[in-house]
Amino acid sequence: MEFNLSELQQLRELHIELDNLVEKLQTAHSSLETALGKVFLFLADKIKISSLFVETPDENLNHQVFSFGNCDDNIKRKVPQLHQVTRAINFNFNATLWYAQPIEMAGKVTGSIAIAFEHDVTPDKKMGAALLDCVSELLDNFFFSIHSSSLKHSLIMGVQSALKNHSIEDSIDGAVYVLKKEVPFKKLIILYSDHELTGQESLNYLVYEEDQRIHDSTGNPHPGLEALIKGNGNCLSADTETLKKAIGSENVTITYLLDGLIEEDLIGKVIFVPEEGHSFSIFAREIVQVFAETLRQRLVDFNRERNMLRKFFPDRVIKRLIAEPGYEKLYLTPRDEQIGIIFADISGFTKMSEQILKTPERITNLVDTWANGIVNKVFPLEACLDKIVGDCLIFLFGPPFYEASPGDIVAKVLESARIIVDFTNEFLRSPENIDIQKHPDFEKFGVAIGVNFCPAVVGLIGPNDDLTAFSSGMNITARLQGLAKANQILATEKVREIGLAAGKWQFIGPESAPVKNVEKPLVYYHVKPAEK
Repeated sequence: MEFNLSELQQLRELHIELDNLVEKLQTAHSSLETALGKVFLFLADKIKISSLFVETPDENLNHQVFSFGNCDDNIKRKVPQLHQVTRAINFNFNATLWYAQPIEMAGKVTGSIAIAFEHDVTPDKKMGAALLDCVSELLDNFFFSIHSSSLKHSLIMGVQSALKNHSIEDSIDGAVYVLKKEVPFKKLIILYSDHELTGQESLNYLVYEEDQRIHDSTGNPHPGLEALIKGNGNCLSADTETLKKAIGSENVTITYLLDGLIEEDLIGKVIFVPEEGHSFSIFAREIVQVFAETLRQRLVDFNRERNMLRKFFPDRVIKRLIAEPGYEKLYLTPRDEQIGIIFADISGFTKMSEQILKTPERITNLVDTWANGIVNKVFPLEACLDKIVGDCLIFLFGPPFYEASPGDIVAKVLESARIIVDFTNEFLRSPENIDIQKHPDFEKFGVAIGVNFCPAVVGLIGPNDDLTAFSSGMNITARLQGLAKANQILATEKVREIGLAAGKWQFIGPESAPVKNVEKPLVYYHVKPAEK
């Protein structure tokens, strides 16, 4: 295609001036319709077009038709040549000559663009096609930037929406499905930590091929990652070469998920194995970064939520709770229920602290070790922790699901009380407490326990949303614990009434004690295992 000097000069000027205009429109973040309107006015003045027609996805990725000048609805409806253009064409319609060609993005036809001239100002067909080609070339960048930004926004919204799913694993599944639409990965591995109340870490992982989860740490283990966890204990601390070996791939891209601004804490890793012969484009890397950041925040919230629940419940209960949308309203809002209660307090703790332990560090370490040991022992019996007050542990039985019968609750209360007594004796006789064993009153040290079964208002209560219970029965249980001596378990009449049916316990008594502001004395029983 040959042009004379004048035509070449016209094309060059058009290219320079339109390029400057498009750059200004991009810098100003003009909408597609506004930008095309200004382009039409420029072209009408510069090369005397009478109409501009553009069919392309808009900012919301919806297919739209934009028309300016004499391109009225009659033309848009009755001129099929303007739609589904697959190659450069020209045609006459109503005393105008049209030039049209497809709009392509990444080798795919996404729409069409056309300009029209009145017959009295029509350039020859060779020049008309060249003018449109120049316009289309410069607008392609604008179309692509809008398409790219819109697609990125759509993907970001899709990833963020998917990660709002209440189930952490289901939410990641959905986000990976969205991600795979535009990011060419062959395999994706997500490692994330689960910070426990004890300060330890357990590691979870999800392994995807394409957009399908094929392995996970809970139901379908990955041999390489399992071997690494058993060897290292924590894949998050493993170096890149070790991770490559575990997942069986040399070509990986790793993104680190960090929590904290001043002291950064590694909470996860996202490992991509790209498709063969592919590397991530800038666009793909931006989407991956958004995915990683959204996932990081989701994991931070996930850990925060689990750690809040871990103050009260065992992991088995937490897993069931967080699997149900709206679990707080369903199970944790205050409600009046029949529950089992344990108050357990170290007998002689004040003397122990003043005469033996003495330093705050030693006192704190003893209480923490003792309390954590007991929690680990009784949580499997469906206990939940109301609170720790000094050296006193308060457990509730029944929350949060209230599905157990009174007989089952009382059985677990009494079994837990026995476990607490046995563990405390073992703990006080352990080598780390040799200084306590040397005290002349060592035999008076132990745990004093009160147990009860009664109605109470139970739920997340107070400014910190702590799980707790309120009732006169809680006060009675505290009073029983105060009456108990080392290694004694004192129970109410209701516990005795229900517990006798099991035949596993002796209830020695009754005994009674006055209760402040209560007319009748408190009747209670000493609990011991039944004689065989």
